Amino acid sequence: MFQPRTNVYTRTQNHARGGLASAVTSTTGSTRSRSKWYKQLIGMLIVALIAGVGTVVPSQSSYAAGEKKPFPQQTSYPGTIKPSHVTQNAMNQAVAQYYDYWKGKYLKNNLSSLPGGYYVKGEITGDQDGFTALGSSEGQGYGMIITVLMAGHDPDAQTIYNGLFKTARAFKSSENPNLMGWVVADSTQAQGHFSSATDGDLDIAYSLILAHNQWGSGGAINYLQEAKQMITDGIKVSNVTTNNRLNLGDWDGKNALNTRPSDWALSHLRAFHEVTQDPIWLQVIDNLYSVYNQFSNSYSSATGLISDFVINDPPKPAPEWYLGEFKETNIYYYNASRVPLRIVMDYAMYGDPRGKAISDKLTNWIKGKTNNTPAKIKNGYKLNGTEVGDYATAVFVSPLISAATTDSANQAWVNSGWDWMKNKKEDYFSDSYNLLNMLYITGNWWKPGADAQPELPNLALHATAVASSIEGISFEADRAFDGNLQSRWASSEGSDPQWISADLGAVKAIGSVGLHWEDAYATKFKLQVSNDGVNWQDVYSETNGSGGVQNIPLNQVQARYVKMYGIERATPYGYSLYEFEVYPPN
Repeated sequence: MFQPRTNVYTRTQNHARGGLASAVTSTTGSTRSRSKWYKQLIGMLIVALIAGVGTVVPSQSSYAAGEKKPFPQQTSYPGTIKPSHVTQNAMNQAVAQYYDYWKGKYLKNNLSSLPGGYYVKGEITGDQDGFTALGSSEGQGYGMIITVLMAGHDPDAQTIYNGLFKTARAFKSSENPNLMGWVVADSTQAQGHFSSATDGDLDIAYSLILAHNQWGSGGAINYLQEAKQMITDGIKVSNVTTNNRLNLGDWDGKNALNTRPSDWALSHLRAFHEVTQDPIWLQVIDNLYSVYNQFSNSYSSATGLISDFVINDPPKPAPEWYLGEFKETNIYYYNASRVPLRIVMDYAMYGDPRGKAISDKLTNWIKGKTNNTPAKIKNGYKLNGTEVGDYATAVFVSPLISAATTDSANQAWVNSGWDWMKNKKEDYFSDSYNLLNMLYITGNWWKPGADAQPELPNLALHATAVASSIEGISFEADRAFDGNLQSRWASSEGSDPQWISADLGAVKAIGSVGLHWEDAYATKFKLQVSNDGVNWQDVYSETNGSGGVQNIPLNQVQARYVKMYGIERATPYGYSLYEFEVYPPN
């Protein structure tokens, strides 16, 4: 439900928190004495005040709201790459600054007809039926995913998320009340007036799973229950067709063959399967891959491109002016431009080689088309690769950078693309999708885990702990096992190696380890296990650690003791962990 614009996008000044505030953020949560840093900060504050910048307020702790997966998570997915010419911390800061800009420009809660209701302000297409549209279910879905992933950076994230959900529920679809009507307007008459659009509901339902992972479902909103109801009674009932495609909305037929590839959020569907255990979602995934490959073999064998809308069986491009929205519905345009992100995430998060094959074909084509220059990507292509657009915009560029993360041969392309996209500011549609791609590329779009169902216990919670050293009082080893993300263990400063271990009380099956690093993290370390606390076995080795939160899967490990053995530090200080978690297998 997007209207392409032919005018040049308006650039907007970034009013996100940056500069001094960013410098403050980098050390938030550390209580050790760092006199040199404080002297520098005081000097910066004085300069700022003299220059009339105003009050600079340090950001709140990432863990102030009790998030289980606070930003930054900076996950590294097997078989994928990230930009290699900048640090992970620099990427995290770029995402945080872009979010602050995006939030300030598009996230609104000024509905007089729905106090407390948030929405994402953006343009729409289609008949508004006499209402003044302020946003759409598409934007609502983007906003709900973004807000969950940025929780921790934004201390108000859960309040905002609940407000976005309030709006999604108030503006229920006229056809299926478990779905959202596609228009947001400041009128009670608009609530329940419009039918749904598939992409918005897929994103909203998926965001509810993320919200359950982030905050749990024991509060004011049972996120997991709401997700399951929306998935089963909403999307499955109204949007999954009898031929295992996704139709365009709950107004569309259950036997429809028309489908919008930008709705093919395959990793969402896998998450739906995980929380419902309904095999229909795997069947839809298999069928959509089949449709994509049939289409590409017939119409885009050299490019891998797909059209904004696909119809019929065997599949083919929709005609021009399909549904009367705009002429270019038969080519790779402003709907289909979103597809590469939808596809690559299924490979990155779930390892499906079909996602990699499509991503690789798209990447090989666009790199050749642009002579390895992302800034030369245009806003529209015929299926054979002929340009129809005349300038670069993030909703076209960024997904094609994401697609390239499947192969280290694309490192220069990903690096250049990151530099282009991280500061690109245009309009609601491009900016929102740009931010989603930035979250994926930096590893800050994390995969919903097994805790989308009953949560796995932390085997190391309150375990007996021992460390090679401590920095001093209040930094003891047991602080890393107390379940409190405000406290931490810290080793003595300036020496390697250092270690910390936990006694689980008995030999137990271990499926994964979670390390919540403070700023003083290990760039090189090992995870070791033992049954007697004397003889240790290496089960994991890290040679390029980037701090933050590391979730490390382990394969068939049985042990009583678990140790983090630090070999090389990122800072002149010691090693420091907010939490050291140990989980059983899924």
